[in-house]
Amino acid sequence: MKAGHVILVGLGLFGTVFAASLLAFNVVEKTKRSEPALILNNSTAPTIEVQNAAKGLPDFRAASKQILPSIVSITTLMEGENWFGERYVEPSGTGSGVVLSKTGHIVTNNHVVTSGRNRVADKIIVKFSNGETAEAKVIGTDPRSDIAVLQVQTKNLTPIITGDSESIEVGEWVIAAGNPLGFEQTVSVGIVSNKGRPLKSEDYAIFIDGIQTDAAINKGNSGGALCDSEGRLIGINTMIASTDQGSVGIGFAIPVNRVQKVVDEIIKYGHARYGRIGIAVRSDSSILGIPQIRERLKAQVNAQTDPPKQGVIISQVFEGPAAQAGLATLDIITSINDTAMKATEDYQVFMADKKPGDQLKITYWSRGETKAVTITLADVETI
Repeated sequence: MKAGHVILVGLGLFGTVFAASLLAFNVVEKTKRSEPALILNNSTAPTIEVQNAAKGLPDFRAASKQILPSIVSITTLMEGENWFGERYVEPSGTGSGVVLSKTGHIVTNNHVVTSGRNRVADKIIVKFSNGETAEAKVIGTDPRSDIAVLQVQTKNLTPIITGDSESIEVGEWVIAAGNPLGFEQTVSVGIVSNKGRPLKSEDYAIFIDGIQTDAAINKGNSGGALCDSEGRLIGINTMIASTDQGSVGIGFAIPVNRVQKVVDEIIKYGHARYGRIGIAVRSDSSILGIPQIRERLKAQVNAQTDPPKQGVIISQVFEGPAAQAGLATLDIITSINDTAMKATEDYQVFMADKKPGDQLKITYWSRGETKAVTITLADVETI
């Protein structure tokens, strides 16, 4: 690896490596479920006094005591068969999780419980703060948000108290809790370094509002909690930026407000719902900046006017809203809802949190003409 090269690294300890690209994402469809939605908001969170306030020093003892009973360690197991036809079960990865409810729901990262092409582990073992273990059932996973919801049949659980990730400010204290490098029930402290970070990984996840922190986060922290100084959950730790796959003080968490929406939909539908236009776009739409490419495209579609120098090239149209509206392969989207689409990343970020039923006004270049159409997004499972 070249010196100074920064990568984004997922935090599963020895399972799937949740690595570095800033371009690709995808969506995996799931079977619908009829289980009730889970509401995470807790407006009755107690206020925790800082013991050393009189000395002007921060103290996180009370907050840590509140957080840790809700933190679990997760070990995934894969089953297989050796050359002699003998069945075996072996560990495939470890990570962290957070207890959400007394009914046994636990949130973690998708990449903690999956490997390869989003293959869910054959067995998932959860270890609680009191040392007890239980096998967990996967309720649903969402590669796009890197969230997975598990459930265990265990009594006397301690759900974490949730906060509001919208209200956090850069510079405030935060506490990361999890299972880094196999060291269970570990807390580390830092600050909110920034918020609203747009991030993408090659494991299909896309974040448009990541929380950045300098609290020590390492492999095994994936799926663990990022809490405010009063012990309230504000995010789920998911990746780090690094030059060597180790912690350098730049970690990222998924805001709890987004986590709540995804968890609620996974429990209710079996998958997180995303609005879809019904197209695939080229990852290298920046080639429109090359005059020779524009000339070739103009000739290929037999257009009388030049293509735009910036935009998002449609590479494929599927059955769905886009096809019904008349969009076609090699059309170029230039704006959506009056927001300029200058590159593929603009389109990916814009579409990241759109839901079925949302209406979009799409302006696009097609065979030499500039057109506009309003479409209603469909559910990913319907197209």
